[in-house]
Amino acid sequence: MARLLTLLFVAAGSVVFGRWMTADLFSKIIQPLIVALSIMAAALLVRLNRGMPTLDWKSLEANERKILTDKIVELTREYMYVLAIQAVTLVALLTLTVQDFGRFSSTLQTSMMALGGGLVALCIARMSYIVWRDYDIVRLQKKLIDESADRETVDKAHEEALSKVSAIRASNVRSGGKVETKSWPE
Repeated sequence: MARLLTLLFVAAGSVVFGRWMTADLFSKIIQPLIVALSIMAAALLVRLNRGMPTLDWKSLEANERKILTDKIVELTREYMYVLAIQAVTLVALLTLTVQDFGRFSSTLQTSMMALGGGLVALCIARMSYIVWRDYDIVRLQKKLIDESADRETVDKAHEEALSKVSAIRASNVRSGGKVETKSWPE
C-alpha cells in the first residue's frame, strides 16, 4: 500500500512539474528545493547517528528484543535508501541549475522538469514514510517497555505475597480445639 501511494505521489509530482511548471519558474524554485532536500538529508544523517535506543535490554524478553532490534535495523536500511535517493535528486537538481533551459526544446524542458518534480516528490514521499516508520518504532518501544514494567510489577507483587504467606506459616499459628456450646436453660 505504501509503495502504491509513493508511486501515485511521484506520478502526481511529475505531472504537476511537467504540465504547469515553466522553465523560468523552475529555475527560480530549484535553489529552495535544493536547500529543503539538503535539510532532509541532514536530518537523516542525524537520525542514522543515533543508532539503537537506550533501553534496559535485560528487562525485555529475548523474542521481544529481537523483534525490536530487527525493526530498527530495517528502518536504518530504509534511511540509507532514502539518503541515496536524496543524493541522486540533489545531484540532478544541481546539474539542472547550471543548464540554460532556453537551448533545449520544449519537450526536453518539460521532461527535465517532470523528472525533477518526480524526484522531489519521491524524496518527500520516502521522508514521510520514514517519519511514519519512526513513529511505529516508538509505539513498539512503548509496548515493550510497558509490558516489561507490568511483568516487573506482577513479579514483585507475587514475591511479596509469597513472603507474607511464608511469614504467616512461620508464626506457627494453630487452630484451637473445638469449643462446645451449651444451650441456655429454659
